[in-house]
Amino acid sequence: MAMHLQISLVLEQHKPLLLLVPFQNDPCDVGGTRNGTCYTGAECDSRGGRSIGSCANGFGVCCAFTLQCGQTTSENCTYLVQSSSSAPMSPCKYTVCPASDEICRIRFDFTTFNINGPVTGFVETVLTMEGSTTVGGALGDCTTDTFTITAPENFAPPLICGFNSGQHMIVDASPGRCSDAVFGLRGSGTREWDIKVTQYNCGDEQGGPDGCLQYFTGTTGTVASFNFPTSASVLDSSATHLSSQTQTMCWRQETNTCAICWIPEILGNLITPGSFGLSTTSGRVASGVTEGKCRGDYLMIPSAESNVETDAANTFIIGSIGPDIQLSNRLCGRFFSSANDQDDRLASISVCSQQRPFRMTFKTDADEITLSKLPPPASGNANFANLNELSRVPGGIVGFNLRWTLQSCA
Repeated sequence: MAMHLQISLVLEQHKPLLLLVPFQNDPCDVGGTRNGTCYTGAECDSRGGRSIGSCANGFGVCCAFTLQCGQTTSENCTYLVQSSSSAPMSPCKYTVCPASDEICRIRFDFTTFNINGPVTGFVETVLTMEGSTTVGGALGDCTTDTFTITAPENFAPPLICGFNSGQHMIVDASPGRCSDAVFGLRGSGTREWDIKVTQYNCGDEQGGPDGCLQYFTGTTGTVASFNFPTSASVLDSSATHLSSQTQTMCWRQETNTCAICWIPEILGNLITPGSFGLSTTSGRVASGVTEGKCRGDYLMIPSAESNVETDAANTFIIGSIGPDIQLSNRLCGRFFSSANDQDDRLASISVCSQQRPFRMTFKTDADEITLSKLPPPASGNANFANLNELSRVPGGIVGFNLRWTLQSCA
């Protein structure tokens, strides 16, 4: 009877019945390079998105949003895209507003990010007075291209430039306040970027803790300073970190893990650059430095300790601290090490921390130390690592690229 009644209604009204199926506007992934939000086709069109597939069992479309310079969005999943084949306008500003008052964190994933880099130096094994540079104040400065993100009522990320593909930034959001992602571009150059913007509700663990610029999950991965050439297997001597950085990195404590360890992706030696180098050293030769001697540029790792496997008293064991271990909070110099013995700072080794939550902060000042900032040294002393960050491989201008691994509980 019901079927006949339905048919009768269709025949009498001469139009099909409209079946409404409610569904949530959840994020959707249809297996391509873009994610989206599940909307009806009409909603997707009215919001300025485009369908990249179906969702909600075919009742909705996975709607992707791509912004152009000057546009504004409050969508939960948006892409900021600039092709290398076209010249971007400058300044190029994207405005990202919270999708609701429940949004507390906004994440910017730099799938592709390549703009003009900073002023770079060149590290040499032996420097002469004639060959040494005097541009310590300019090294690491973004003088042509810049990228910034505002975070109204919260701490804003540092200004960056150069190569940052694979990196990300997360900013704290405030209800009703929008964040501006701005590219400032000067002069010539090939620029391209593809940035995924994701918004997280308050309390969503995936957004990371408040105040963490970067947030990592899983049991192993890599972490690097901005503008580090992470795709390189061999470092060029001109690799230069950015000036005036504050980069706070946080890690989720996975199940049954009680510590975290880091080690440079490229260990390096006194001839070949490694993927760690910050500031000068405490002596004339290239070595690792800790604590109060790290003032301008350094990594802050709470309760850092190094594993020196040749000495049982210095072996890293979760749940205890060896009798010869002296915990450090700051690391810098030319090799990555917090070992108590100076001889164990002449090469990079693993550095671990048992303090939770797992976090690390990278700090740099506005200048690099070169001979121009010091009284003229005696003849032949230009290659001392404690006087010039461009002297002795690895240099003090490198920055860092580290492999991190969570450690299982004892």
